[in-house]
Amino acid sequence: MSLSKNDIKFIRSLHLKKFRDQEGLFIVEGVKLLNELLAQDKFEIQDIYCLESVELNELKGATIHLISNKELERISTLKSPNQVLAVVKQNNSNKIDFEADGARIILNSINDPGNFGTIIRTADWFGVQQIICSSNSVDLYNPKVIQSTMGAIFRVEIIYTDIIPALALFKEKDFELLSAEMVGESIFETDFQAKTVFVMGSESHGVDEAISKVCDKITIPAFGKTESLNVGMATGIILSHYAKNCQ
Repeated sequence: MSLSKNDIKFIRSLHLKKFRDQEGLFIVEGVKLLNELLAQDKFEIQDIYCLESVELNELKGATIHLISNKELERISTLKSPNQVLAVVKQNNSNKIDFEADGARIILNSINDPGNFGTIIRTADWFGVQQIICSSNSVDLYNPKVIQSTMGAIFRVEIIYTDIIPALALFKEKDFELLSAEMVGESIFETDFQAKTVFVMGSESHGVDEAISKVCDKITIPAFGKTESLNVGMATGIILSHYAKNCQ
């Protein structure tokens, strides 16, 4: 059955944060991402729009709409649509785990969707199960974020909240608070603790001063002339050294 103009208009509206928030929905695209989605039970799929040739894992009762390639192009967020698009219900958590051992990541004003997606994917690789974001960080359900997580979004819990109160509660629970800065103790010399919160700042402004004041500062020493690392790459380097010490 062909998509109506209203169907197309509705799905395309979900390209924008305003309407994603209004409807409590978001878009997942591509066979790999959809199969990752089908393998979890955190997010509920509302509708799947796919080409007839697509082979998917168990569909768990989702409504399937067979569409043409031209229709897929009209609703897709991608320049080259990848066979299938799903409309999925948001699952917004607000419960931070202050008890379990291990690392947490706090993101302060992260604006770039690609970097955010990379951080989520990296966190999943190193077994970090929660990322806490300031309310002015990029939207988790931005299509570019979803794509760049490569499915890690379905395994890592993302929470938006006020950072300062969260840090105070982590400190009460004996977590070490480490802020990634341009100047600080070298990560090669840091004695990482198992219970550690890593605060990563925005690509352009770094960590807010009020947040930086309540943390110890660490840095990734530079051996060349590049001025800085993007926050996604920096997070990966820091987590790799933490894992070497603590996992």
